[in-house]
Amino acid sequence: MGDYIKDSTTSDILVQLNKRFDADGLPEMIALQKEFKVFSAKHSLRQSFALLGIVPADASERQGWFYFLDQLHKYKSDLPNVTGHDRWVKVIQKNLESAKPVPLATAAHAAADDLSLKVTQGKPLVYSSDDHIIVSVPTTPRGQAKPKAAKSKK
Repeated sequence: MGDYIKDSTTSDILVQLNKRFDADGLPEMIALQKEFKVFSAKHSLRQSFALLGIVPADASERQGWFYFLDQLHKYKSDLPNVTGHDRWVKVIQKNLESAKPVPLATAAHAAADDLSLKVTQGKPLVYSSDDHIIVSVPTTPRGQAKPKAAKSKK
């Protein structure tokens, strides 16, 4: 996220995601999923998050956020042959449609360490006793993306 949106915007987006899918927000998300299938193969993360208002407050940052979400189609995930984008959609969908949905937390990890979107379970917050599904998104600090190699002319 870091190379497409400001650090403060990344923090804001993580707060929005974590609030929307925490124990308090979960009943509403379950109802929306049941009624509208917000998370499915029919909708991209860009569409689903835009519909839910999970967007930067600063409109000038929205293109970067949406671009990042679209780029997740190029990222690997912790499952073979599943893109980071599809993994995120599927884990949200499966959880919201399960018999016992649990809160979902979104975190970031250094893309330099692992360029895959990872899904685990645990307690991401020291003050919470709730188990969560944890989606960790690979992130590059702003300005530290590797420049694309120039094509050589022969």
